[in-house]
Amino acid sequence: MILAIGEILLDIFPDGKRPGGAPFNFAFHLKSLGLPVIFVTRVGNDENGNLILNLLKKKGFDLKFIQTDTKHKTGYAACELNAEGVPCFNIVKDAAFDYLRYSGMESAFNENIEMIYYGTLIQRSRKGSETLMRILGNRKPETKCFYDMNLRPGCYSEDVIKASLAHCDILKLNQEESEILKKIFGIIGEDAELAGYLMDKLAVEWVSLTKGKSGSTLFTPRKTYSVHIREDNADIADTVGAGDAYSAILAAGYLSKWDPQLIVERASGFAGEICRIKGAIPDDDRLYKKI
Repeated sequence: MILAIGEILLDIFPDGKRPGGAPFNFAFHLKSLGLPVIFVTRVGNDENGNLILNLLKKKGFDLKFIQTDTKHKTGYAACELNAEGVPCFNIVKDAAFDYLRYSGMESAFNENIEMIYYGTLIQRSRKGSETLMRILGNRKPETKCFYDMNLRPGCYSEDVIKASLAHCDILKLNQEESEILKKIFGIIGEDAELAGYLMDKLAVEWVSLTKGKSGSTLFTPRKTYSVHIREDNADIADTVGAGDAYSAILAAGYLSKWDPQLIVERASGFAGEICRIKGAIPDDDRLYKKI
């Protein structure tokens, strides 16, 4: 069982709104691939919240872990795409997910939780941060922690990043986030030096670095694995959710004990498929049959 914790929101595009949020996208992909997933989030008691609840119910998620907030609205983000389909999000503050509570979470630990997935945005509020850290602190020793940084401007702090890394077994980050970590830990050098520091000093098991058009690299204690991407952007709709798709396959591959080179190849391929559709998740499950 995989426990995914964090935000679900509506991405508002010029042509309409679509469900989003990295933890939701991650959980949706794994659920569509047939893996058992518990998704923990909080929505408002409003129209957008009802839309999300109906979607989650249709997909087969257990709604008892979806909290409803009567005071705060369901999260949403205004999204603009540049000429290359890369999104820029303006995430509304003081959303329902900022008030995620630990109460009711106890029953989730009755399940055989193999992995807990979390990010940074859920920790932009004191309440969200406290709840997540309590969940991580109460996990079983054998439960792996997957930290997908997903840093958003104005929604993180150095303390939050360090606290998240303290629990982390698998770290996924992009090139910009790698540079931020280098500054935090005073590392001058290549990405491999940062990965080595994280594995040696913080006991991170795997460091996965995505580099957009330049592909991705997976650092492990024994070996480094890479995949390069063909320069062909003709069929890209947008890059919304590509990193979340990558994370889903990375997690699935880790738990299924795939060869690491196969993991980076499949993760990159699936992220590329997501770039060929509008938004972060497909309208039907045919895309998953390729995996």
